[in-house]
Amino acid sequence: MSNEGVIEQTVAALDQLVAAGEELIGYIYPHTPLELIMAHGLTPSLVRTLPQVPSGFEASLQTFACSYIRNLYSQRASKQIPHLAGLLFPGNTCDSLQNLGDIWRVRFPEDIVFRLTYPVTRHIADDSALQYLAEELRLFSKSLASAFERPFREDAYERALSLVSEYRKGAKFLYCARIVNPSIIPYSDTVRLVRTFLTTPTSAAASVITDEATRIRAKATDLGILKNVESVSEALSGGDFEKVKLPSDLKKPRIIIAGGMIEPQAMATLVKDIPDVSESVIAMDLLSFGFKSVFTPTLDRSEDPFMEMAKSLLAAPGEPTQEGLDHRMTFLKDVLKHLSIDGLLICEQSFCDPDQFEAPSIERAASEVGVKTTRIPIDPELSDRARIEVRIQSFLETLSAK
Repeated sequence: MSNEGVIEQTVAALDQLVAAGEELIGYIYPHTPLELIMAHGLTPSLVRTLPQVPSGFEASLQTFACSYIRNLYSQRASKQIPHLAGLLFPGNTCDSLQNLGDIWRVRFPEDIVFRLTYPVTRHIADDSALQYLAEELRLFSKSLASAFERPFREDAYERALSLVSEYRKGAKFLYCARIVNPSIIPYSDTVRLVRTFLTTPTSAAASVITDEATRIRAKATDLGILKNVESVSEALSGGDFEKVKLPSDLKKPRIIIAGGMIEPQAMATLVKDIPDVSESVIAMDLLSFGFKSVFTPTLDRSEDPFMEMAKSLLAAPGEPTQEGLDHRMTFLKDVLKHLSIDGLLICEQSFCDPDQFEAPSIERAASEVGVKTTRIPIDPELSDRARIEVRIQSFLETLSAK
């Protein structure tokens, strides 16, 4: 299914939720505590860019605002963000996103806007970052209760834990199975299932992922690669890649997609539309909303909910902090080296400073383990699609020749 098709499908699903009386809290940043929003009887819904929305200059935005921010703002200005009772912005992660939240409050005062501010660092010996984020989560919880008169409920929290855990377990297996054998399930199918759940986190959406994971598990067993898949899952969950075991007959080349707020479904469509290229060349995406949310650690039901949510968020791959470049680059090198990756597509959101600043470090880390890279400037509308396709195709041809 194309990116546009997935968007239409999720919008229809959102319409059904609203018709059923659900109140939706939109969120933009992948490191969002879904369990907390659900514990208040609200439904979290991932807000993404739309390819058909022009993200040109708007007087309320800074001239240097990235294409991602412009697209989100243009959606609201043209009334294309559907049915949201409230919208959650992150703080201390990206200046543009933080500024957008401030502008949003001024330009659209009728909207209920929240902010969850993340700590600057994650590796503090005295756990101050953990304590800080836990307190921020408590404040966010109080704000939700006040805005909607829906208190935090233990029974709703327990149901949320079960639902999100089911989603992560199934989606994690799909991701890891694709790393071992990318042709076992299309990349576009995997990211579609993940996006559907994050946009409409229902029992039905989680069950679809569980059923698909069960089917792929049986297929992996028949192919004799189940132990390989499990070794990859343990590595990505625990950070120790030394015990990863991959089959000796891997189909080459194998690439990873990295980048900030990229749209996996759009990348899948781009690659699939290149002549003589299959999306099975994509072994995984590293920093999209899917990977970040799927490999977030499970919460302990017996511990304080806010501390557990803070621990889970801070332990996720591509952690939500402005510090930790060495940690991320070490993780990247482990992934490239131990998962037998040949090439890395670095997707750069147009005019995104974090993407521009981090890209040289990504290139250097990949070079140190002998992996080729190429940069792909991209915007939500894929305004330069033909050139992007040629660039990706040339890169893949270079890898194949090697």
